[in-house]
Amino acid sequence: MTDHELATRLKELADVPAPPSRLDIDRARRAGGRRRRARTTALVVGCAAVVTAGGLTAVSLFRTDPAPAPPAVQPQPQLQPVAPGPTDNPLVAKSSFGWLPEEITGVEYAAGGHGDTTLAIGRGELAPMMWLSVADREPPAPRDLSGEPKSIPQRVGDRDGHWVTADANDPLNHGDSYLRWPTADGRWAQLHTYYLARPDLQQVLVRVAEGATFANRGVPLPLRIASLPPSFHLSDAYTSRRPDQDGVPWKLVLQYSANGALATIDVAPPGSTRKDGLGVPRCVKKNGLEACVAIDKEKAAGITAQELLSRITLLGTDESKWTTHVLSP
Repeated sequence: MTDHELATRLKELADVPAPPSRLDIDRARRAGGRRRRARTTALVVGCAAVVTAGGLTAVSLFRTDPAPAPPAVQPQPQLQPVAPGPTDNPLVAKSSFGWLPEEITGVEYAAGGHGDTTLAIGRGELAPMMWLSVADREPPAPRDLSGEPKSIPQRVGDRDGHWVTADANDPLNHGDSYLRWPTADGRWAQLHTYYLARPDLQQVLVRVAEGATFANRGVPLPLRIASLPPSFHLSDAYTSRRPDQDGVPWKLVLQYSANGALATIDVAPPGSTRKDGLGVPRCVKKNGLEACVAIDKEKAAGITAQELLSRITLLGTDESKWTTHVLSP
């Protein structure tokens, strides 16, 4: 595990109420089925011990030089409005970014059992991360804030929001920043940012918040799936844009539960350094992409990994040709 991965795991583990336990969202999704079947007690205990003993500061000491400035955010597929009711897209985003600072190089989306989030992420050993989420009501104060959390007013557009911080003299909470504000439809939005260091940080975060929008939108995906078994229920879906970690520019993971079995579909350009899920993966390369399917209990699922793989059509690397209509009868 890299220093960055450990730091991110510790931060998210301390931040989110349990149950269920939740680490950094991308790592939680990568191992979601694995944790549901065999909770990694040693990891949880070890993380708790490190948090108690030394916090996250010790992790950051491994960094000796600042990471080089990354390129601007890369063009990505445009999200499409989703009508109310059932959808044929397994990945629907509830929040979207508008303007983003130059340190951000990609936007990831996640939906399912570990929550619905949108993450703007940069590059480097400690990549800047900006988590955007929305809830029906304002959530409790983050658990990692020491003492009595303070609320410091902050105007976001035409709405009265506030920072949540452990330090009354520092609204940005020493860089681990929480900005909350009511949305136009009465819900509450939150922008949680860390590892983004710049002198105008407060102004930047307010500008990001003002450009955020909150509506259900389908995320274009690089595949179609025909005749998904009716027993399949979506557990988690997420995209990843972390070439430093995954070995490829982007990755899609869909996980389904089926009668106690876990089916995992991975799609990425060839060369991914890791395959998700349980069971022996069956893979195919076509149209510049690689798809892998793993099912831990094929008998319970009622379908083999190879059979499910044969129902997948890969749409290629041109993201403008990806689809928001993924599932077909």
